[in-house]
Amino acid sequence: MKFLQELFHGKGYIDGITIINLEGEILFTAKFNRKFGQDRQGDDLVGKKFLDVYENLDPSTSTTIQAMERGAPAYVENQYLKTRGKKGITITSLSIPIKWGERIVGAIDLSAQEPDGAPAPAPEDLVELTVSDCLLGSTRKMTDRDAAVFTVEDMIAEDESMRQVRDYIPVVASCDLPVMICGETGTGKEVVAQAIHNASARRDKPFIAQNCAALPETLLESILFGTTRGAFTGATENKGLFELADGGTLFLDEINSMPLPLQSKLLRVLQDGCFRSLGGSETKYADVKIIAAVNVDPLQAIREGQLRQDIYYRLSMMFIRIPPLRERRADIRPFINLYVNKHNATFHKKIQYVSRELVQQMEAYDWPGNLRELEHRIVSAMSRVSPETRVLNLGDLEMPLLPKAGPSIQTAERAGEAVPEEALSTGSLRQAVQEYERRLIQQALEAAGGNVSKAARSLEIPRQTLCRKIRGYGL
Repeated sequence: MKFLQELFHGKGYIDGITIINLEGEILFTAKFNRKFGQDRQGDDLVGKKFLDVYENLDPSTSTTIQAMERGAPAYVENQYLKTRGKKGITITSLSIPIKWGERIVGAIDLSAQEPDGAPAPAPEDLVELTVSDCLLGSTRKMTDRDAAVFTVEDMIAEDESMRQVRDYIPVVASCDLPVMICGETGTGKEVVAQAIHNASARRDKPFIAQNCAALPETLLESILFGTTRGAFTGATENKGLFELADGGTLFLDEINSMPLPLQSKLLRVLQDGCFRSLGGSETKYADVKIIAAVNVDPLQAIREGQLRQDIYYRLSMMFIRIPPLRERRADIRPFINLYVNKHNATFHKKIQYVSRELVQQMEAYDWPGNLRELEHRIVSAMSRVSPETRVLNLGDLEMPLLPKAGPSIQTAERAGEAVPEEALSTGSLRQAVQEYERRLIQQALEAAGGNVSKAARSLEIPRQTLCRKIRGYGL
């Protein structure tokens, strides 16, 4: 009973039950406060499609459908429910999948209706979203990944540390010296790289980005420098990224994952701009500005043998450190604003406010996955709320945020300190397990320098499984 009280705002009871099968047909309903169809008997709904009865729901907003698809309970508070031809109501709903053996065959939904005319949140409990030209521009540009689309004006820099980064970009862009960007995964290194390109005289020339951790050594070499016909079986004449980026900018992300022999070849190109295609004898020249990025401390990468010292000195003549989100908390609220506006368009929703409680929790959270995790949290929450929702609340999040209390859990783990037991006891068992798994993955990625294959080996799981979990947790 205590569990139900916590779930249903302390009511201690439910006032509606629905059971559906895997096809979405209603098998049973019991109403205790006219939830199902207002003036209709529950028997009238048996055999009907659940999503046909409730016109404002779809597979992404129905907890019953979500419970069957995910094979786990789905819970939503203050969800608007509209029956065809009837007045809408607001409910809190818990849906649990039904299994027969190992197979999911349906779901049972327990609900409690909120009182008619329940007061709206007080204005002081809400943060109104704003849509500025800058934010709209950034939102539109996020969909275009074929070119350097971000500019200095698009950067969110409320925090002083990010203002310094933004103000340094024109200096970096004014010369052809290589640049090294250092920042944790998800901090926005490519956004800064694109802003540098667009602030330079090369803005009308190509901007090409390549993640060095995504390809094996032999393939990466051919992609960078091109191939000559007959260099190996099936090889054709192909230009490499240096030739394709001639006159423009080449962004090499996670360069600390590039094999050391290939770093040596890259060093020769940095020195005089000359290179040879794989299997070729002709010396070629390319006028390219190099922007390299590392997701760990470069000096640590040198000590661990991931980065050549000589190439570090060559690439870091101009150096930019992007602080993690936990060090630039003043930027969190503008990014919430940006991502909600962006995904209002994605989900065709009209969220106008974010609860102050949600903003405060997000500002207190440590964000080990940085901006990527923040956007993931916003997307996950927005995908669950109904189209009529105007306020995004803390309860809409899929997993709870563990606020910073003294040293954060993530910080304590990185320092090798014991994590207080009470810090791990927040939320349900499923949420605690997910949070613990996310932290283990984050630690493995940090220990592997962002190398997914290496992290997967340390966790003893398939690389494909790790990639799926990384996407799911927004890391």
